[in-house]
Amino acid sequence: MDSSGFDAVSGVAFVDGGLTSDNTFQMRLRNQEAEEMTVEKITLTNEAGNKVVARPGKTLPVGEEKTFNTIGLTETGGQNSVNVEITYDTGGLNNLAVNGSITGAFSLDTERAEPGNGEWEFVDVSEVNQSTVDTSEMSDFYIMKYEASRSDANSTDAGSESTPVSQQGVVPWVQISQNEAIDKCQQAGFNLPSNRQWQAATMAEIGNSSTQPLGNTNNNEDSNGDQGTIDPTSHDWNSDGENDRTLTGSGPDTWANTIGVHDLNGNVWEWTRTVVDQSHPMHKGGSNGQVSSWNNNGYPETLGSSNSDFGGDYYWSSSDDNRAVQRGGGARNGARAGVFSLTLHNAPSRSLRYIGFRCSFS
Repeated sequence: MDSSGFDAVSGVAFVDGGLTSDNTFQMRLRNQEAEEMTVEKITLTNEAGNKVVARPGKTLPVGEEKTFNTIGLTETGGQNSVNVEITYDTGGLNNLAVNGSITGAFSLDTERAEPGNGEWEFVDVSEVNQSTVDTSEMSDFYIMKYEASRSDANSTDAGSESTPVSQQGVVPWVQISQNEAIDKCQQAGFNLPSNRQWQAATMAEIGNSSTQPLGNTNNNEDSNGDQGTIDPTSHDWNSDGENDRTLTGSGPDTWANTIGVHDLNGNVWEWTRTVVDQSHPMHKGGSNGQVSSWNNNGYPETLGSSNSDFGGDYYWSSSDDNRAVQRGGGARNGARAGVFSLTLHNAPSRSLRYIGFRCSFS
């Protein structure tokens, strides 16, 4: 791979780059500014004007080098040139840009461009803590920034359209089975995330509470009493005059994780596409309990008393086969909800008012 046109004196320098076996474009960048920068966006553009965008949102200290990943290139037999624009913030200045081009045996893969249908966050699996989930055989992917809603949803109505989107401040899409959620994501060109992808998207670290976001876990409140905007279509479970769910992404910043994904802790349980029988080690055969140790395939290893390393998160099992994995907890689960919370209570065909989903894309 050859590169040209990048400013090697100031700004952010393109050091080198290459394409991995899973068509992830890895580039090593160096901060040559006088202050720390945040690399906000990387845009790849081919000669036809087609674009692929990644939004890493990663900091780069002064004088240091770091590897940044983006999907959007695929290996080919011939040589092609792709323009690379790196957009960054530093020193109180936003949307600064450095441009250059790369040439090699690849082409732009527009089918893996930044997905439409609202706002998404990019999950660079090399940044995921491997004690939480092993991503060695996982490709980078996008995850919906907000819990999925119907495309015509608003702040007072869930809507009726069948396309899932990621948008802030609307009624989340609930009362949907895992089977239906898989179908709706696929019809829109996406996927329902696997349990391991969902765990990777949390970016959570065991024993590090700063990586474990708060959320709506107590009828529109988090453990500090902070609130989001009430979903008027939800239910007043405790008869206090307030409904339990909140509108998507309507809580404080503490309800988003380190890459900006909202409502992973509480609000509504979220389907994954993973289904297990009792023979799977994730399945505890009907035993419930606090998460006390963790398997880095993305599920509790052992259960016991509350463990602060996991924020008091809880695991609910089942005595049945064919259980669809749900993650995150709901608005009434209190301290038991969280990014390590998991339940196997329901079959893929079950739909309930407190279960929703979000799509992924890779």
